[in-house]
Amino acid sequence: MTAPRLGFLTHAASGTDHRQIIDDTITLCVEAERLGYHSVWLAQHHFGAEGGVVPAPLVLLAAVAARTERIRLGTGVITLALEDPIRAAEDAALVDLISGGRLELGLGSGAHPPTFTAMSRDFSRRADDSSVNAGVLASVLSGDALPGGAVLTPPAPSLAQRLWRATTSRKAAAAAAHLGQGILLARSWPLEATPVGHFQHPIAAEYRQVADVNGHIPRIGVSRTILPTTDTAVLGHAAADARTWALGEGLPAELNTGDDSTVLARHSIIHGTGALITEALRADPTVQLATDLLVQFQPAHLSLSDSVAALGQIAEATAALPDGLS
Repeated sequence: MTAPRLGFLTHAASGTDHRQIIDDTITLCVEAERLGYHSVWLAQHHFGAEGGVVPAPLVLLAAVAARTERIRLGTGVITLALEDPIRAAEDAALVDLISGGRLELGLGSGAHPPTFTAMSRDFSRRADDSSVNAGVLASVLSGDALPGGAVLTPPAPSLAQRLWRATTSRKAAAAAAHLGQGILLARSWPLEATPVGHFQHPIAAEYRQVADVNGHIPRIGVSRTILPTTDTAVLGHAAADARTWALGEGLPAELNTGDDSTVLARHSIIHGTGALITEALRADPTVQLATDLLVQFQPAHLSLSDSVAALGQIAEATAALPDGLS
C-alpha cells in the first residue's frame, strides 16, 4: 500500500452562528496547512441542507486562498446539475488564478430533492443534466470558443485536468477514468450492510483499470469520518448526530436502531486511539487504492478546539501508514 495524500473535508455545519461557522472553517483550513495536510475540501449545501451553510464553496475558497500558501483547495462537491456551467467555469478560473493554481474542482449530481424543488429543477434528471453541464464546463475550461467566438477570461486551461467526479457506480467511475478525471467516494454508504470500504472497492478498482488502459494518472479521493477519541460521551454525541442525520435524510428507521457502537459502525465512523485508526485505514480495501484520503468529522459536530486537536491526532495516526502521508 502506498499511502495516499492527506486531505480535510468539511461541511461547515457545526453551530448556529453562521459568521462563526465561516470563520471557524477558514481557521481549520489554515490549521490543516500548518499541520502538513495536502488539501482541504468544502462541501456545498443549499438552503441549509444537512446543516451546511456554504452554498458557494468557490467564494469561501477564495477567502481561504488569501490565508494560505500551499494547500490544495477542493470543492467536495459542486452540484453541477444546478449550475450554469459557463458561469461555474468563470468562477472556478478566477479562484484558480487567485490561489496560484491550487484549485481542485469536485463535481457531483446532487442528492437533496428539496434543493432541486426550490430551484425549479427536475431531480430525476440530475444525472443527465450534470453530465451535459460537465461536458460544457470542461470544454470552456480547455479554452474552446463559445458561440460568437468568446473564450474564458481569465483562462485556466490546466484546470480541465483537475476535475473530480463524485460517484457511487462503476459505470460512472469508468467514464471519469476514460476522460482523465478523478473520482470522489463518500464517507459512508449506510444503506448497505457491507462495510463502505468493501462496497466501494469494485468502483475504485474499475476506475484504476480504465485509467491505466487510457494512460491517465489515477486520482481517487476517498472520504472517511475519523474521530480520534475513546471518550464515551463524545462518541455518544457522535452517534446521536448520526441518528439525526439519517432521520433528516429520510433514511430507513433501522439505521437508528442498536447501541451507539452499532450506529457508529453502520455509518462507518472510525474512532479510537491512533493505533486503532491506523489499523482501520490499513484494513480498508478502498483506502488501499486511494491517491487521496479526505478525512472529515461529519456527521459529528465538534467544537473548533476539538476539531484542531483532531486534525493533529489524525495526521499523527496516518503518518504510521506505509510511506506516511503528504
